Amino acid sequence: MLKPNIFKYATKELSQDAFIFWLLDHANPIYEKVDSKIQQCALQLINEFFILENRIFPKEIIKFELIKQYKNIDILLKINEFSIIIEDKTGSKSHGDQLIRYKNIISSEIGEENVLAIYFKTHDQSNYKKETEDGFKIFTRDNLINILNTINSVQSDIFNDFKEYIQGIENEVNAFVIKENWNYRNWIGFFKFLQKELNRGDWGYVSNPNGGFMGYWWAFQKNDHCWQYLQIQQNELVLKINSHQKENDTKYRNLCYKHYLESANNDNLPFTKPSRFGKGETMTILTTEYLIRNKDTNLIDLEKTLKNIQRYTLFIEQHALKADSFI
Repeated sequence: MLKPNIFKYATKELSQDAFIFWLLDHANPIYEKVDSKIQQCALQLINEFFILENRIFPKEIIKFELIKQYKNIDILLKINEFSIIIEDKTGSKSHGDQLIRYKNIISSEIGEENVLAIYFKTHDQSNYKKETEDGFKIFTRDNLINILNTINSVQSDIFNDFKEYIQGIENEVNAFVIKENWNYRNWIGFFKFLQKELNRGDWGYVSNPNGGFMGYWWAFQKNDHCWQYLQIQQNELVLKINSHQKENDTKYRNLCYKHYLESANNDNLPFTKPSRFGKGETMTILTTEYLIRNKDTNLIDLEKTLKNIQRYTLFIEQHALKADSFI
């Protein structure tokens, strides 16, 4: 039965903090008779944290304490001798040294060997390099859905609404395979697909005066003078350069444009000049359409589109200008 879902409206991180806190609190032994199914889910969630940190979950919970915003930490869970730092994120990312600082604070109090650090991310992020380098284990929406789906027939609107809400995000991200026109989450799903297939690349929202776009960038050809790379700007694939030196912007742009256009013509790739050249360190020098649709369904043909993208990837790798070309 279709009904309103509170988490459709309560979308901020604080609302998610509250749900995680509420769910984890069911693992507290003083609440063991409240709801056995939600308690089971909470214990599975905590056990997953221990597995991520390659630790063994205690056989018996002697001490249990949940603390909100302890020294700015979203959620701090103390179980026996262990402290679990949970940095909860929805659409935002970690910033500065906050993760390192949180871990150092708790490590100084109980010893690093008893600290578990979890980066709890329910929306999508291009990569988790920074969070991993800062010593946190990554817990994603996939991990959460797998745990929530192990528990059925729960008699709780809070639990069921959140489960439905999180599954709805997952469904929308993956809906790029069945939709003609893509929204923000569909583009994320497509870019995640590309990351898996190409084994490279990053993505994100790129703001600009024209309204911004969802972008994906990869195939960086780097030298000390001028980087060359590919970028998807939703329906457009562009070849871009970064000159690193403002005084050389025009010189390097003209050099790269002539070289890559000639090379594209020789390789029968339909690159064309952009409607206008921009100015600045980062500039688009060639553009093309790359998405291929199924003629019967008008859906994106992922196999053919991927092969097309791989052609352009091979092109820039084969024709990239080296440092001595810019001297």
